[in-house]
This record gives sequence, structure tokens and C-alpha cells, in this order.
Amino acid sequence: MSAQKIKVISRSLDDHLPSSSSAQHPLQRNLAPHLHPFSKPREYTRAVTAAKMDRMFAKPFVDALGGHQDGVYCLGKDPRRAAIVAGGGGDGEVIVHSLALRRPLLKIPNAHKGMVGGVCWTSEARDGKRGMITAGKLDGTVKIWRSEAFAPGLRDKDTFEGNEFGSGEGSTSFLDTAGAIGESGMEFDEEEGGGLSIDAAKRDALGQNLEPTMTYTSKNGFNSIDHHRTDAVFATASNTVQVWDENRSAPLSTLAFGSSMETVTGIRFNQSETSVLASVGNDRTMCLYDIRTGKAERRIVMQFKSNCLSWCPTLPTVLLLGSEDHNLYTFDIRKLESPSQIYKGHVGGVMGCDWSPTGEGFVSGSYDRTVRLWNRESGKSRDVYHTKRMQRVFDVTYTPTADFVLSASDDGNVRIWKSDASKKLGPVSTKERQAIEYRQKLVERYSKEKGVREVHERRHVPGSIHNAVKLKRDMIESRKVKEDRRRTHSRAGKEKPKAERKKAVIREQK
Repeated sequence: MSAQKIKVISRSLDDHLPSSSSAQHPLQRNLAPHLHPFSKPREYTRAVTAAKMDRMFAKPFVDALGGHQDGVYCLGKDPRRAAIVAGGGGDGEVIVHSLALRRPLLKIPNAHKGMVGGVCWTSEARDGKRGMITAGKLDGTVKIWRSEAFAPGLRDKDTFEGNEFGSGEGSTSFLDTAGAIGESGMEFDEEEGGGLSIDAAKRDALGQNLEPTMTYTSKNGFNSIDHHRTDAVFATASNTVQVWDENRSAPLSTLAFGSSMETVTGIRFNQSETSVLASVGNDRTMCLYDIRTGKAERRIVMQFKSNCLSWCPTLPTVLLLGSEDHNLYTFDIRKLESPSQIYKGHVGGVMGCDWSPTGEGFVSGSYDRTVRLWNRESGKSRDVYHTKRMQRVFDVTYTPTADFVLSASDDGNVRIWKSDASKKLGPVSTKERQAIEYRQKLVERYSKEKGVREVHERRHVPGSIHNAVKLKRDMIESRKVKEDRRRTHSRAGKEKPKAERKKAVIREQK
């Protein structure tokens, strides 16, 4: 009798059992397209559901930091500590806020006589005391404040230990407590908070008795101030641009373009090319300076006045301007004849702007009482933040971790917003993180499809904003019709249509 081969099914347990008790169960899948004819419709349905879930869980507002008796018109974030920000009020009061504790660390009630023009932080600590610089818009003074409130970081164990602010039973970091902000609505009680408690009476007494370690005076008020990234040098904006040394009472140099007598409203140091300064003025100009040569290098005159500016942290040649014509512009300083991108969406003058630490996007605050977040490559905002009680926004900034956005408005509040509206604060499990990433990829893949795009891009705005958008759209359309008719009834070739980017800049001066 001849031998016969018997075919049997063999199966290895290693291919079908998890490698450990905590590992996921392995799945055997054949990814051949012909075996999955309904994969795309199924993914599209999941993408629509993911877009709906993203909007359903979008709760960007975290908290409002009060304490100001007047409007807050400028913000100064500490680049080396994620949880510290200072706000300057219209009544001359400066408050240093802790974002993790949602409490003021220090109040200086009469820092200046009149409105505070700008707030920034020194590049280094001296004698264990962190330095803050404030500028007065009406009294013409710049003051350096040093206190033990600025010395320790929130990550240190002795954050509130051995100083004026509490008994110091340990501490916490901004990232560790961020989950508690907004998610649970928990409050840090002054009597039961242990090391996180702050004695309000001691804090107020410290601010009232605090004296500036250095005071600089000028005949004119200061509209803006910014500190050098590494050196003990800062720049101020008034009727001219002045560069100061922290250890000298007189300015090192005064920078101006020719004999122009413009009023400089904003100034910023480049974060990479730290000797380069940029300023904007009331005469619709943007000017570049080099503090090494002490001269103004180039200047452009724009169609409308720019209210704010910000340098991209990852691209040293990219400069962002917020304009009075409701738009934002990015310029490559090597080619200033026209902006590289125009960002439209606001219906009021843009009063504040700031790049994210990654350089991939930025935030803007407007006179129309909204905060908008933008991607660098897109001319349309990706999100709009607003509340019923928030008034006109005068300054915005990212936190150094890029997780949160801060806004200052003239209703006397500094508001904390999530940079990603639907992002969950606090710990996230591995499976939940994978599900979130999967939904994000689905929305990204089907973002051009109508069903996904309508859900993903839809934003609710107040009725006043909605009506202003419609009115602005009609005005732009009528202006286009007028230009078309003018070209139609003029000599052929005399008036050619001009690109939108070419209209922004009137002329460039060197």
C-alpha cells in the first residue's frame, strides 16, 4: 500500500497570543484592497464622526485671572517659566499671575502713573531674584523690579518654601496641575492648600512696599518694551527707538530712520539674530534696526497702520504684523516689497499677535472681541475663541509650552485658553491616545470632503461678528465691481489689476 500525504492545518501560538499580559492581542489582517470593498465608505463615516466629536469636545476656555481694577493692555510672559505671566493695567497696576495656581503672586498697585506701556522679563537672575521690567506710557519711566516672588521656578521643591508666600509643604509644576485647571474646576484653598497656599495679605503688603531696583526716565512716554534674549540690554519705543543697558541710567543709543519723527508703537528683538530689532509706528511704517551699527537699515510704508509685530522663533527672517485693516501679514525681511502671506478673518483692528514656540502657527487678538488661531501656511484661521463677557482684546501670547494661549482685554481679565480646543487636559491612557491620533488622521485625510469639511470648519461666532462679516463681504464685493468698471471705461492697458499682496506695501526705503 503506497504512502499518502495528508495535509493538515498548522498554527503557531506565537502568532495568535500576546507576547505579555499587558501587550495587545495580535490581529491577522490581509490588507489587499479587493478584500475590503467598503473600506473607504467606512473610513469616511468614521471621519465625519471624528469631526463631530472634535467639535463636541471643543471647550477652549480654561479660566479668567482677575484682580485688575482697570483694563489689561499688555502681557509679559516669562520665557523660562511656563506658569508665570505679568499683566499691565490701564491704571498703572502690574500683577504677576501664576497660571498653575490661578492666583496672583505679586501685585504692584502703583507701578506707574497712568497706563502701563509694556512688560518684559530680564534675561538672568541676580542675587537669587528674578527681574521684571515695566514701562509707563504716560509718566515716561522704565522700572526694574526684583523680588523673591520671581526667583524660584514652579518645578522646584522650595517654590513657596522659605519666602513670603506660604509654609511650603512641597510644590507642583504647571504641567502637573494643568489637568486640574478647567477639567475638574478645583480651587486651591488658602487655608487648606498646604504648600500651594498664598497669604493674600502678605502678598499685597509685599507689592505695596516693593521698590524698583532701577528707574530710567525720559521726556516721552514708552509705548512698548522688549528685552534682549541673552544680554542685559532692552529696547524701548516712544517717539524714537532707544537701546538701554540695565546698569546705566542713560540709553546706549537712539535709533531713527533719517529725520523722521514718527511715534513708535511696538518693538521686538529677533530671537535668533539677536542684534536685529523691528518696530512699527503710527505713520504706517515698519522699520528694521541693527544695534551693532546703531542705524536703521530698511523701512517700508504700508497702506494701513500696524499695531503689533512678532518674530517667528524658528524662521529668523519671518516677521508677523497685525494691521489696522483687520488683516495680518507675514514678511520675509529679505524681500520687503510685498508680504509673503495675508491672513484674513478679523473684522476689527488686530491689536496683538504672537507666534507659537514651534513656529507652525500664531495667535492674534482683535478689537472685535475675538481671539483667533492660525496655521502659518493657511490664510484662514483654524479656530475662533470668544466669550459673552470678553471685551476688546489688546494683547495675546502663547505659553512657552505651546499648550495654552493667554489674552488680555479691557474688561480687566487675563484669560487662559487651550491652544487645541478639544485637547484633553490631564493624563491620557495609551488606548485613548491612540484613538485620538486615529481620529485626527481620519479628519486630516478626508478634510477636503464636503461632509467632513463643513463640520470641521464650522465655528459659532457672536451675532455682531457675523453681521460685520456680511457687511465687510458686501463692501469688498462693491469695491471690486467699482474697480472692474473703472478698468472697463479707461484706456486699454492703462489700469491693470493689481495683486492683493502688491497693494499692502506702498514703498520701501533703504
